[in-house]
Amino acid sequence: MKVTDLIKSQKEPFYSLEITPPLKIKSIEQIFHVIDRIKRYNPRFINITYHQQAVSMEEIDGIPTKVIYQKHASTVGVCSAIKYKYNIEVVPHLICGGFNRMDTEDALFDLMFLGIENVLALRGDPRKGQEHFIPEQFGHANAGELVSQIKAMKESHYLHALCPDEPIDFCTGVAGYPEKHHTAISLEEDVAWLKEKVDAGADYIVTQMFFDFDRFVKWEKMCRKAGITIPIIPGLKPITKKKQVRRFAQNFHLNMPDDLIIAMDKAENSLEAHDAGINFMANLCKKLLDYGSPGIHFFTMGNGEDVADVMEKLEKIR
Repeated sequence: MKVTDLIKSQKEPFYSLEITPPLKIKSIEQIFHVIDRIKRYNPRFINITYHQQAVSMEEIDGIPTKVIYQKHASTVGVCSAIKYKYNIEVVPHLICGGFNRMDTEDALFDLMFLGIENVLALRGDPRKGQEHFIPEQFGHANAGELVSQIKAMKESHYLHALCPDEPIDFCTGVAGYPEKHHTAISLEEDVAWLKEKVDAGADYIVTQMFFDFDRFVKWEKMCRKAGITIPIIPGLKPITKKKQVRRFAQNFHLNMPDDLIIAMDKAENSLEAHDAGINFMANLCKKLLDYGSPGIHFFTMGNGEDVADVMEKLEKIR
């Protein structure tokens, strides 16, 4: 089922997850463990991230050689495993980095054959060692261009000479930034860029993590005023450790509200910090759902325990 159809059919708010493929040296069981911990809350879809390939110069037979390698298991492979084992809708991330337009089309054909109907279109981060994002030759420079290619397939516009009899129609999500992308000059500029992605054909928006409800409301109203009418799904990451307050603020360029800082500062040990963070996150979820958000998207970062704790607390206070 497409994410937008899921939203339309839901009588109650839904939960969804984001999971990172394991390192190749690890086992798929670690992902299954995360899902098993949360599945009783009926997550309606699971996003699977994609990591751009790493590039290094290595000496092979005495010759300096450019080597491209992938540290993580295949996003498509993990999607297939989850879909087969749990029969849950999967949403693979599709990025610009490391792909040219032909690579992108091939990836979309693979997803079509697997029966996957949803993708999340992202530019992706610069390759390690690059200060700014550099697209591949004949690749996309930004998510808006990527969305345009995905949507062109719905109109049976393909790069290959051979094309299917029926058009390929993916439900396409894009990212939104309630506190603006760190490279944007202003929140207004960032909302205008989000509107371009929507105009290119995006069907729904999943936000970057945030912790300040008031800032989300301000941003959401800016989006609606700019003419963005598609669903917006808040993306949240449970915070359960004191050190996460500063680390998340710095790494993701986020504002931390005073009540969260105070609650975490009052915690005298790790258990109290965990409980303070879970209580804050559950109340933030409640505010968002009461405000009218269609659901909550949780970034697990490999930890299903914290997400499950938030869901359990949320069920008690709603």
